[in-house]
Amino acid sequence: MIMINGGVHTFGGTVTNNGPVAGRDVVWGSAPRTGPAPQRRSADIGILTILDEEIRAVQAVLRQMADYHERRLSHGPLAREAWLPGRGTPRIRVAAVQAFTRGTNSAALAYRGLVEEYHPAVVLLVGIAGGVGRGVEVGDVVLADEIISYDARREAPDGIHRRGQAQSVAVSLGYRLNDFCAATPAEQRRPDGESFRIHRGPIGTGNAVVTDAGSEIRRWLHHFHEKVLAVETEAAGVAQSFHESVRQDAGLRGWLTVRGISDTADQHKGHAFHDLAARHAAEVMGMLVPYLDFGPAG
Repeated sequence: MIMINGGVHTFGGTVTNNGPVAGRDVVWGSAPRTGPAPQRRSADIGILTILDEEIRAVQAVLRQMADYHERRLSHGPLAREAWLPGRGTPRIRVAAVQAFTRGTNSAALAYRGLVEEYHPAVVLLVGIAGGVGRGVEVGDVVLADEIISYDARREAPDGIHRRGQAQSVAVSLGYRLNDFCAATPAEQRRPDGESFRIHRGPIGTGNAVVTDAGSEIRRWLHHFHEKVLAVETEAAGVAQSFHESVRQDAGLRGWLTVRGISDTADQHKGHAFHDLAARHAAEVMGMLVPYLDFGPAG
């Protein structure tokens, strides 16, 4: 299993990194595992949501699958479970939970609970985000193949110096994402008028909510990577949890973020399009799941 991290980069500051750095990338390879044998999965795909609108939209998609049911997990959240036929296996089992609240810390804890309960091959973070990229409109869906964390910073007399960290999706998931994008039209036309586009690219992530088109965070993100498509507030927590536990989670292939665009991260940000964006994100999630069939645990 390989995880490729897009590296640690700085904007006007010094970076401290605890791992080996080679150019722009930090690579965690497939060294022999010394921990316990992988546990058999009780779900192949884990779904993590944050807002009520997000879990309702995911639940609606799962209800269209087979054997939908709910159960209360021992650590608190209500899980929604279902399955659908796989491409290489008889069935793909899916389980979805909602984090306790917003933000990177709660997302990290929810991710760990989901993985400990179900031992999935893949975790999908599904929900809404603010669009900041050219051509990204309300209702569109962004598949994040790279996340850029913007929280770490140094505050000095001459201003804020951010210490961004970028992480790319695991290679095995990147190939599946390639397959999905090659087979799926970017323009999703619907007879009800809710047509939207699917985008693939980097997103910004951190605890700060961005509601200003001229914000320092937006300027920094576009300086860091000119093709940043969206901003949201949970992926950094999931990414860090994956990074810290990947050696122990022998069957975990990686995680992806699926975000519907509910606003344009400016002064017009509101709740009017939360349901629309969450619904489109969940719809794309349902389309993507069959491509993430990695078969049974080892």
